Amino acid sequence: QKVAIIAAAAKDADVYYFDEPSSFLDITTRIKVAKLFVELKENKSVIVVEHDLATLDYISDEIQIIYGLQGSYGVISQSKAVRRGINEYLDGFLPEDNVRFRDYKIVFQKPIFNVGAKAEVGYEYPDLEKNFVGFKMKINKGTMYKGKVNAIMGSNGLGKTTFLKIISGLEKADKGIVEKKKISYKPQYLKQIKGNVREYLKEIAKENFESGWYKQNILIKLNIKHVLDHDLSELSGGELQKVYIAATLSSDADIIALDEPSAFIDVEDRLNVAEVIKEFTLKKEVCTIVVDHDVQFIDYIADSLLVFEGIPGKEGHVYGPCEKPEGMNRILKMLDITYRKDKLTNRPRINKIDSQLDQEQKKKNKYYYNE
Repeated sequence: QKVAIIAAAAKDADVYYFDEPSSFLDITTRIKVAKLFVELKENKSVIVVEHDLATLDYISDEIQIIYGLQGSYGVISQSKAVRRGINEYLDGFLPEDNVRFRDYKIVFQKPIFNVGAKAEVGYEYPDLEKNFVGFKMKINKGTMYKGKVNAIMGSNGLGKTTFLKIISGLEKADKGIVEKKKISYKPQYLKQIKGNVREYLKEIAKENFESGWYKQNILIKLNIKHVLDHDLSELSGGELQKVYIAATLSSDADIIALDEPSAFIDVEDRLNVAEVIKEFTLKKEVCTIVVDHDVQFIDYIADSLLVFEGIPGKEGHVYGPCEKPEGMNRILKMLDITYRKDKLTNRPRINKIDSQLDQEQKKKNKYYYNE
């Protein structure tokens, strides 16, 4: 992805077009790419299609909304100011055109912070070490609680996926023995599976597949009911991702481990996915671990954070688990960006570099501002 972005940006052109540039990129690189676009647009025109609202908000001067019916038709709206355009998209209504293109609003609920000390311990892992040629990962022992989502953030190449694989029993640590638990794991890279979606999920969920709760809270909320009779090989990247998430949640497990569940998924479905994972974690009282690079997605879903730090490809270590405000502040400070909530929609927003709010929050060391 980075090579493709560089190849496009290096060309001598009047207009630069980037289609979902944040896909596959870690949080650190997303900010670097956003800054590249900001520099590129000084003398040229830049058009970006993106599902990461925080990145889109950060880089854009104008917004156009594309709406319609999937696979049938699409309509492109008039150009709008960034804040107004994103808020109208979330609202599902374009006042100027008197068009309601969605029968519900996308609402950012105010996050409820974890009170880990009062929750029941679900899983404890020891100090862990894993060495590869030229790379070393070190993890301090930690605790996860039932009914809580423990999120992981950090640059690529620091050992996040390796940690998930060790917890899931797919990798063996060089130091430290993890307790064996029933774990359901969704990998980062999705394989095209043969077979029918309905039969695939039914085989995993068993009798739960026919329950009203499963249909409402998994199939409908994940927006995959309409693809149940499709072959898995026919699905788009986003549809396949949601089927993989549904399959992971369908397994009988004590721990749910999800590696980059927001990848390939559009804005509307990202919050649905976050809500499904959150509600499932609470209802089933399982421990859930989520690795992702979408700041808004993590802010929405997480109760606590593990922040991976170090030198990508050489050495990785972890800060945490810690409460979400502390973890978010640490990761945003590392990225040198500040974060606030939109007063109208409660949507998280990245402040423009060196803006008044950006300077004020940095001065107060409040990179994550949740009030």
